[in-house]
Amino acid sequence: MAGSIMVKYVKKTYKQLQSERSGSHAQMNKQMNHSVDVDSTSFSYMTFDNMKDANRFASDKQEEGYHIIEVINESRY
Repeated sequence: MAGSIMVKYVKKTYKQLQSERSGSHAQMNKQMNHSVDVDSTSFSYMTFDNMKDANRFASDKQEEGYHIIEVINESRY
């Protein structure tokens, strides 16, 4: 099935990115805030034919400051 793997992602807010960059690793582990402040107007998705490409894309987007919502294989359902 062509394009059956979907990566859903959203841009983190400037405030969220600054918070992540300013905290040390030890402090971040102590606080363990599981919520992510995101820009709800930036919700996007991309489809792929294989999981390797989808995971590579998701990793690249995380490095660019995006929050990965999910990587889902639609052909499994």
